[in-house]
Formats: sequence, structure tokens, C-alpha cells
Amino acid sequence: MSNLIRLQREYVLSTIDSIETDHGLKFLVIDAEVKRFFDMLNLTERELLSHVTSVDFIDSKSRKGQPGVSAVYMLKATQFNINCMDVDFQNRPPKYKNAHVLFLVGIGGTLSEFYRSKRFVTQFTRSVKMLNMNFMVKESQYFQAYDIDKPLQLLFNPNCRDLIDDVVERTVRALLTMCVMTGEYPIVRYYNTGLCRRIATDFQESLDDHARNNEDFFTDNSRPRSVMVIADRTVDMFAPFLHEFTYQAMAYDLSDNITASDDIYTYEVENEAGEKQVKKTPLLDIYDEDWAQTKHQHITDVLKYVDGKINELIAQNPKLVDRSKAKNAADLGLILAHLSGFDEERRRYAAHKELVTELLQINSQRKLAEWAHIEQNIAGFGLDAQGHKCKHLTDELIEVLARKEPDTLDKIRCIILYAIFRGGLIELDFIKLLTFIGVNEEHEFFHSFMILFKNIGMLGINIIKEDPKTKPFKKVWFSDTIIDDPNVFDTSRYIPAVGNILSKIITNPLLLDEESFPYVKDKPIELLDEEELGEGPHLATQNSTSLRKTRHRANWTKRNEPVDRSPRQRFFFYMAGGITYNEIKSAYDQSLLKNKDVFIGSDGIFTPRSFMRSIEKLDAPREELHLNDDKKVNDRPPEFLFQDIAPTIERPTHVQRVPIHPDQSKQQLTPEKPQEPSSPKKKKRSKFNLFKKKDK
Repeated sequence: MSNLIRLQREYVLSTIDSIETDHGLKFLVIDAEVKRFFDMLNLTERELLSHVTSVDFIDSKSRKGQPGVSAVYMLKATQFNINCMDVDFQNRPPKYKNAHVLFLVGIGGTLSEFYRSKRFVTQFTRSVKMLNMNFMVKESQYFQAYDIDKPLQLLFNPNCRDLIDDVVERTVRALLTMCVMTGEYPIVRYYNTGLCRRIATDFQESLDDHARNNEDFFTDNSRPRSVMVIADRTVDMFAPFLHEFTYQAMAYDLSDNITASDDIYTYEVENEAGEKQVKKTPLLDIYDEDWAQTKHQHITDVLKYVDGKINELIAQNPKLVDRSKAKNAADLGLILAHLSGFDEERRRYAAHKELVTELLQINSQRKLAEWAHIEQNIAGFGLDAQGHKCKHLTDELIEVLARKEPDTLDKIRCIILYAIFRGGLIELDFIKLLTFIGVNEEHEFFHSFMILFKNIGMLGINIIKEDPKTKPFKKVWFSDTIIDDPNVFDTSRYIPAVGNILSKIITNPLLLDEESFPYVKDKPIELLDEEELGEGPHLATQNSTSLRKTRHRANWTKRNEPVDRSPRQRFFFYMAGGITYNEIKSAYDQSLLKNKDVFIGSDGIFTPRSFMRSIEKLDAPREELHLNDDKKVNDRPPEFLFQDIAPTIERPTHVQRVPIHPDQSKQQLTPEKPQEPSSPKKKKRSKFNLFKKKDK
């Protein structure tokens, strides 16, 4: 199985190693953006120092140079960074011997001209290269387009239309870089919307241009040709509102102690002395193998896993603990806290024990699991777990809304799901439902919730109907639901559109409707042959349904059958406008079930709460959005960079005779000291004059 983290790590290190300098010495200079990439790839300073001489931030006061050593600048292309580099070479001697510049992404025309206009750094530049790090790898199979802030606003807010060109360009660069890094030349299909068509068309043109200009691109024909599917957020409007009970999705949805921007979980744990300490831990695969293994498991399975790991650690060290203190599962955390040594294991197990306990407490307080099956029935097109039509779905919704345990946002999510299922409700019905849950017109959030309902229409489905006689909106849904399967939890039956689309296109591309997902170019010849022969769809349908049973993975192959060692086909799915954790999980599921390399990407990850906040602002003025594209950037280098620069004397362009004042002629330029009267000096004559006298 290919791993995007490993591929990008190897690319970064090999690029640094490829720069040749005198005696192999090089100083690496980075900025905060590059540090973010390094953190995602777990590239520590210790590991980098095996490839470079030192690592410093470009705006650090402690950064020291050496005129005899080359500098490798790995930076985001900004005017600030370019100015800082220029200052490094203003002094004589300069801070470094010369410069090798590695910009994170491609540098545009304006910045390129700005760099060439610099007087000093350009004199010492030995090489300039674009790293084309146009995406960040957050997981082994998930990548995120770089430098796209608030994607839902940029793509669907009418006040941000002038930024769509830039967003599409960044998206295309991210997809192209992904293909270059993996060495793939995929067949491209797209969800048939204007946005997806534009991204897919531009991407195909960029991919073809790269192939024409690079003869060594896509030379490995041993692997079946890959497929790229491009969709946007409107392809599935159920997934962002559902309550999920897998570990990762549930944690980011319910816990207030997780910072989504940097994936840090903050918690309190008892130390060996019995004191409470605040700890922080990253929830990233590369830092935590237990998180990588459990993040897509149901929360009850994760609890068993964590308790099992703690018990295993205690059992292996019986002399270090008193088992008599463990009367229940909650006491395992206290025993773990007083277990000396094993710092790394204790840190991981304690963090997961705290997080799982927190999530189960929230679930218990709000009784989420008791009524979440109703959400599944709604998102499952009105079918219950046995596949029967729900005849009293409206009554079941009212029962949920009448409960005291769910909070207001839980109920709002149910109302939205129901409105999507019904094809829209009139405005008066929304007001009645809000009043029923205690949000009347005087409530501080009444207006916000009504804006939320209205703005969903900007994503292609208008859930507010003008009058009761208006027909429900029509939309082709690509999601699915699991029915009559005892191996699947009733609260986890929903199959997001991402998973269902991938299942079809992997099993047989002919199963995916071409009207909804056309090809950018003509259909591949091999698929035309299958259509003529009448093969594929019927057999593929049977295979696809059996793959829904997620706990039947062991039946994929028999032990006595030979294992296929040939390179696995790769599938890419990109969602413009943000994605959910459950949709990411569905891509992993298909990769395991179908034995394929599946990579999923987007321009951001939404939790249900952040998604609703974003929708509420879809009609907000641009100045209220605080976009990164609109922020004023300070391009002035820090003052301390100028401290070591000696003042320079400008070379005169012409000679000018300055009249001297009579008083100034008496001033002496050197300190006064007694002088003896000078005797008249004899005029020196040249040797040739002496010869002339002799001749006379």
C-alpha cells in the first residue's frame, strides 16, 4: 500500500540532498509554513541535521551565518521572505557564501519580477527551484490542497466570486503535483457541475502539458492506469449533518478539547505524585500508532482496545502496580498514572483513555446513540435497518425534538436532515419546529438558524419552499444505506456518496452513470469493448453489494489461494469545498475492501458545527469573512536583520567643486600637535636631467 506521508518525506529529503555545495556544508533556512509541512511529515530537526549543517527560521534573532557556507532557503514565496533573503547579502562579507532557493509552490509573475528586482540576493543565487508542495499530507491516504482558506466561502459565497480563479488554479496545481509525485497519468471523471467541470478541464490540460514537456513522466506501465474523480460539496448533503460514532469523526464533532487547525488534543492526567497535569498530544497517524489503528473503529470497539492495551501493559509488569486498586475499568487510568517508566506507552494510553471517556460521557448525557438511528433512517431515504419503509418518520422526528437530552444544535441537524429528505419545507414549518425546540423569534439564535436554512440553497438544494404546493426539489443522490446486516451498527448504516461512488468505479466504471460523472476526454477503449460485449455491470452489481459488510473482510481471499503481488491500481477522489471525516473513512474502507490504493483529497475538513457556521456566512460581506487572501501582509524584514549591516558609501556619479569658506580653510582635519618649522624642500629631479647636465 502506497503511503503519501512516506512519498512526500522522501521527496523533500532527496531534494535537499540533490543540492551540491562546497564540502557538503549547507545551512537550511525555513519559515513557519515549511515548519507546518515538516510537522505533518514528522521531519524533526534531529533528522534534518543528518542532511544539512543547521536549521534556522528566517526571522529568528538567533540565526547566525557563515560567509564560507552556502544557504538553502526553503520558504513560501512572499515579499517578506524575499526581502529577508536580500538583507542577508547586503553586508560585505555576506551572511552566506551563496543561496539555493526552494520555494514551496510555483511563484507567480508579480512575485517573480519582485525577486529579480532584488539587488543583492540575485547576485549570490546559484539555483532557484519550485518544490511544488501544493498539497499537505495529513494522513497516509488523505491530502489537502495548500493555501486554500475557508473553501466553502471561496467557492460558493457570491461576494468571493473574483477569487474563484485563484482557488481553481491552486486546486489544479495540487492535483497535478499529486500525480507527478505518484507517477500517475489518470483517467479523469467529474461530477457534472460547472465548478467540477472547470477544475477537471483545467487539470486535464495541465496534466497533458506536463506529459508533453517531460518525457520521463508516466514510464511505469506495470500498474493499471489510475482514475481521478473530481466532485464538490453538493454531491452529498447528508454526510456533513449526521452524528457519527467512529472514533475520529466523533472526537472532532463532540470534544471541545481538540484544536482542529493543528490536530492537538489537550487533556488533564494524573502524574505519579497524584497531581493533575495539563498535557497535549497530536492526533496524527505519524505520531500515534494507536490513533492510526483505531480512528475508524466504532467508539465501543476503541474502548475495548484501549482497556486491553492498558491491561496488557500492567500484566507485563505485575511487580510495579497494585492490581487490588483496579475495581472497574475507570480505575485503570489511575493505575497507569502511577506506573513508573514506559513514558511513551503511558502517554498514548492515558490520552486515548481520557478522550474515549470524554466522548462516552457526552454520548450518555445527550443520549446520542438512542436516537441516532432516526437520522440513519432519514438519510437512508426512509428505510429502517431491516429495509422497511418508515411510515411514521415525522412522528419519530418530533419525539427526538421533544427530548431534553440532545442540545439545540443536535436538534437543528435533525431538522435539516428531515428537510433535505422531504425535498424542502415551507418557511412557516421551520418557524414552528424552531419554536417547538424552544427557539422562538425572540431567541438570540433564531435569526441565525433561519439564515442557515436559507443559505443551504446556495449549495444547490433549496430546503425552504415558497408555498405548500411547490414541488420538492429534485436531486440525484449517490449515497446509500446498509440494510439487514447484523454486523453493522444501526447508527452507522449510512454510506456516504464518496464511498458509494468509489465502490462503483473500482468494481466496474460502467456502473457510474456517465451523465452524472462524464469523462473529460473520450471513454477509454477497454471500456468501450466491455460495453460492446455486454460484460461488467450485472456481475459488478453483485460484487458491489457484498462489499458493504465491513466485518467480512476475512472472506476476501482464502489462505490457500496465491496472493496477488502485482502493483495495485490507484484511485483518486477530490472533493472541492470541504470534506467530512466519515467521507475520508469511506475511502479507506474501499481501499481495504477492494485491495486498491485509494487516495482522497479536499481543500479542508469540516465538522458538523464548522460546516453549519460556514453555511450561515455564505451571504456575508467579504470584509466579515477575514480571508487570508484579503489580509494585509507586512513585507518589512525585522529590524534586527539590519544590525550587522555596515553603512555603504554610494559611488559618486560626478565630481563637483565645493567652495571653501575662509574660516573653514583654517580648520585642521587632524588633532593639533606641535610642529617644527619646515625647511624648504628641494625639488627632486629625475635621473635623466642629471645626464643632460653631464652632457653639457
